Amino acid sequence: MGRLVGRFVLVGASLGLVALGMPIFGQSPHVSQASQVATTLAIDADPLGNSAASLAGVDPCVSVATGETFDVDVVLTDVTDLSGWEANFAYDGSVVTLVAVDTELLLAAEPGSTLVDLSADPLPDTDGTYHIIVADISQSVGEDGSGVLARLTLQAVGQGASDLSLSEVIVGDSAAKAIGDIDGDSFFDGPVSNAQVYVDKACPSGPLPTLAPPATPLAPGASPTAAETPTPWPPATPAAEGEGEGEGGFPWAIVAGASAGAVVAALALAFVVGRLLRRG
Repeated sequence: MGRLVGRFVLVGASLGLVALGMPIFGQSPHVSQASQVATTLAIDADPLGNSAASLAGVDPCVSVATGETFDVDVVLTDVTDLSGWEANFAYDGSVVTLVAVDTELLLAAEPGSTLVDLSADPLPDTDGTYHIIVADISQSVGEDGSGVLARLTLQAVGQGASDLSLSEVIVGDSAAKAIGDIDGDSFFDGPVSNAQVYVDKACPSGPLPTLAPPATPLAPGASPTAAETPTPWPPATPAAEGEGEGEGGFPWAIVAGASAGAVVAALALAFVVGRLLRRG
């Protein structure tokens, strides 16, 4: 189907069966009916009152001072059988730095959950894009309800304003089927609400304005005109080798009936192969 779901392996277990790479995430004609309409995704700029499996509301904007460290939440509402997710988180690195990411929240709420976080970018992250990949590899059922997918800790490093946005979101259930994918491309098609942060200035009243994309740093030896070319916003994720030429990236697959050691080994192997493919 062209563009496969890349960069993410979801491991499920069922007693008495050993199968590697059974259903490929997003390739089954069946799409999870869970939350196709009701499920929403958002960035909550003020996580006060949120817990792993409950939300106090969603705020689209936060105002902080230079040097201040603060949290924002990636939240999901009204989901059924959540077992894994991935997304690109984008921000303006001249305004904020991503300091820490906590993903052991809603996805770890069910007793016995075993999370594997394959987010490979080192922290702190300053380049404006952070790729999050998380799966629950336990034999327990997926998570239901509303809550926090990830708590992101940011530090304000410069005056101005920054979008905080999500793109290429994939949400999966315990059968490795896409939740909220209506058009069959594996990506989440439900509402996604982004947020903004203002450093050393108040959030605007009324609807949030459209912010200019962050400036492109001038490469050593480049002419000043090179920095004047606008860049897409949010920044695009570098494509895996082979994407656009058929089946690129690494699929989200099920490994059934494996021991804990085999599961970890399979994840590690999948991750290493995927990274090598992307590096070329």
